[in-house]
Amino acid sequence: MKRQLLVLLIVVATIQVSFAAVTVTGRVCDKSNGKPMEYATVRASSLPDSTFVSGCITEPSGSFALQLEKGRYVLEFQYMGFVTAFKDVTLDGSKGIVDIGKVSLAPDHQMLNEVDVVAEKSTYEMTLDKRVFNVGKDVGNTAGNAIEVLENIPAVSVDVEGNVSLRGDDGVRILIDGKESGLSGMSTQDALRTLQGDMIERIEVITNPSVRYDAEGSAGIINIILKKDKRQGFNGTVNVRGGYPWQYGASLSANYRLKRWNLFASYGFNNRSNVGGGINRTKRFGIYDHDTIVGGTFFASGDTVFNQLTDQTTERRMRRMGHNVRVGADYYITDNDIVSAAFVFRYGTLETHPVVKYYDEYPLLGTSTYDERAEDYEETDPMYEVTLDYDKKFDREGRSLKANVRFFTNTEKSSSDITEKLYPNPSMEQVLGEIYQKTGNDQSMRNLQANIDYVHPFLTKAQWEIGAKYTKRDIGSVSFVEERDGDGSYYPLSDYCYDYEYKEQVAALYTSLGNDWGRWSGQVGVRAEMTDIYTNLKGYAHDGTDSINGGKPFIDFFPSAHLNYSVNENNQFQVSYTRRIRRPGFWQMSPFRSYNDNRNIRMGNPALKPTYMDSYELGYIHFWDKASFNFTAYYRHGNNMIRNYTFEDDGVFYSMPVNFGKADDFGIEAVAQGQMTKWWNLNGNVNFFRSYTRGYIEEQYYETESWMLFGRMVSKFKVSSWFDLQLTAHVMGPHKEPLGMRDGNWWMDLAVSKEILNGNGTITFNVRDLFNSRSWGGESWGDGFWQYSTSTWNRRSFSLNFNYRINQQNLKRNRPEGEGGGDDNGGEESQSEEMY
Repeated sequence: MKRQLLVLLIVVATIQVSFAAVTVTGRVCDKSNGKPMEYATVRASSLPDSTFVSGCITEPSGSFALQLEKGRYVLEFQYMGFVTAFKDVTLDGSKGIVDIGKVSLAPDHQMLNEVDVVAEKSTYEMTLDKRVFNVGKDVGNTAGNAIEVLENIPAVSVDVEGNVSLRGDDGVRILIDGKESGLSGMSTQDALRTLQGDMIERIEVITNPSVRYDAEGSAGIINIILKKDKRQGFNGTVNVRGGYPWQYGASLSANYRLKRWNLFASYGFNNRSNVGGGINRTKRFGIYDHDTIVGGTFFASGDTVFNQLTDQTTERRMRRMGHNVRVGADYYITDNDIVSAAFVFRYGTLETHPVVKYYDEYPLLGTSTYDERAEDYEETDPMYEVTLDYDKKFDREGRSLKANVRFFTNTEKSSSDITEKLYPNPSMEQVLGEIYQKTGNDQSMRNLQANIDYVHPFLTKAQWEIGAKYTKRDIGSVSFVEERDGDGSYYPLSDYCYDYEYKEQVAALYTSLGNDWGRWSGQVGVRAEMTDIYTNLKGYAHDGTDSINGGKPFIDFFPSAHLNYSVNENNQFQVSYTRRIRRPGFWQMSPFRSYNDNRNIRMGNPALKPTYMDSYELGYIHFWDKASFNFTAYYRHGNNMIRNYTFEDDGVFYSMPVNFGKADDFGIEAVAQGQMTKWWNLNGNVNFFRSYTRGYIEEQYYETESWMLFGRMVSKFKVSSWFDLQLTAHVMGPHKEPLGMRDGNWWMDLAVSKEILNGNGTITFNVRDLFNSRSWGGESWGDGFWQYSTSTWNRRSFSLNFNYRINQQNLKRNRPEGEGGGDDNGGEESQSEEMY
């Protein structure tokens, strides 16, 4: 297989394609002042059928260049807020370059008046290989955090604990500005909760990434692009928010562009509290190995008997506080050479006070007990990050060189005090016993990344891309649990004390080749990654080395292929294939997470192996004037799938991830959006798939077929000129697992926004989980037990947000989505990704 992929790589790099083409050049200017217009859209359609052929955007000088074959064309020039211009061109092939001169666009005053209403509305932009969600001010995202913004993205699901999944697979890679960041490092859920929605410009969802991106993430990539402006002068935003349960916060962002310098900074503070909890019912069964009498009842050898029922309730009060600081600068050495530097600091604290109550009944003995366990937990987690980027463009259109170095470090320190009391019944009139315990955990992560990417156009519309990346990550975690004895001294519980280290190095090299043949376009490439993972676990019931691969590096090849066909500018098809990997995350491998419930303990598994996924997609997208529809059929085949396994040991239930076996998923997904009327916008998505899994857990073979449905509908209403109203409905169907069943779930959110201060300010009111219906639950079973549990992380909440924009009138004109973004290899997306 590896030899075949190497042959494919050589073939890809040596393909030769030739065209008899003509380069059409020109310059677009503002008719009112004669200034060049950057980012104007130029579209070429063939005559007489007006079929879309090619397009581009203008440079800072207003110039453009299009590669067209001989024939008759109509060129269309567009810019938001200006009257569209057209120009007919006939190319006979006698000249290699045809200059059509200056094209002037006149302002559309009527349209500019209308833009005041829709300038920053949240919108979806769908392409065949990517979906872009532009975070606007009308959906209430400014009052929420990154987790709440992700809940509004098609195909993305977020459970009550903040775990993110894409098309039902939680093996999704979350990037910040196209790169792995300290903001989404050791504890992704906690970091995303401290990242405020008003700091996010857009979110990109890529289900079948090309080889330019890291192969990590079996489900795909979610890329969160933070705000950074590059317009001349000063502009900024101010946000203030508050809500119930008790929450308040503020954020400031500013951007200043002067000649060759672009300076940007942002600060966000958030303090949130919530109340959650859950229930758990457990039935235990025993099998007698000999005849016996219990409570006056005779049981024969081999009989199964129900011997204990436990009703457990958990109440949790939580308070989370976070500060985010981001400062940076871009320096334009020349118009084609840009150096950027940025510094990020995040400091977060967490206080939580769970109270777990157990009521145990023993039906054979006719007795019961009541147990109450309370914990006071505190955590701090500072993070530092430094990045340095270099971006070079060449005279030839599409040729570029990008380089990036990034370093970040996370630390997390936590401690808790636990008190447990045992009573004969819930009246708590008599204390039968008391237990006092302490826990502590000290974790740290250091991450270094460096990468370089080069794009080289050749022939007419072909592009060759090559790049390399190196990542080094070191994680350490030391944890202990202590219990007080009768003399008041504390001694360690050795089964829960450990010193764990994780070291990972990944070196990658990739190359790809793409071309455009009129209505057809395609890209094919191969990424090679050498991985070296070492884990060492001391304590936790044993000492010594427990390494995934014994410290020996291994090499994997990850090919990808994308082929597009444009029937016309309104109908497009794509077929794609990618191979990806899901390396176990730190939390999946860390020995255990929490001790507040000492009867149900969630553990990690240091011996987890990576999951490999082959993904195939067939997509179709159709555009109308005010609507679009995207349909995708997909198939995924995975090996070494990771599933959760629950088992009982001496009255304690342990839940841990294990390598299960194989999985085959086949699904269909539909995403639609449209402006139904002037006052009503509707968009939604539905995902339906079948998952067939089979494998072994503890030498027991399991085979499961499960069907799953989840979807979302967002309805936006403009109520005259008074305010905007949005209702969002979420639904997730039940599904089976090898040793359990997950319940279905539904919930609704409400948002109302009002423009004030001549359009410079916005007030937004949000209600999350309008009917207080959101929960997470299901049942699981194993040898000698059955469990059902349901929980909620945060109940219904209300929030009010005020946003004020300074010198942002220019936002009323569209800018291309490549501005300010990035990809997984350190910079803004190259034109090859936009083409294919």
